[in-house]
Amino acid sequence: MSSLIELGSRVRTARKARGLTAVELAALAGMHRNTLLALETGKGNIELSKLLSLCSELGLELLLVPQQAAGMRAADAAGESAGRQTELAQRLQQLMRQGGQP
Repeated sequence: MSSLIELGSRVRTARKARGLTAVELAALAGMHRNTLLALETGKGNIELSKLLSLCSELGLELLLVPQQAAGMRAADAAGESAGRQTELAQRLQQLMRQGGQP
């Protein structure tokens, strides 16, 4: 992930996959709804502790990876849009649809 917009989009996708409203998730994560909505639209600046709390509530893990590995993931995503998916991409997509539940 390389931008606030992309991060916010992924948080919104995970929230919706869990069937949560922004108000519900914000309450669970201990933040104001406006803070969450600003993050989801890529306009907010969120404290790391709040981001980690959001990830916890959504069943997500925040990972830091070398940029080279992120580039390989981006290549995977390009392959997906061309109709090809790696096993990793398929599993990640499946997990996102399930809201992170195994």
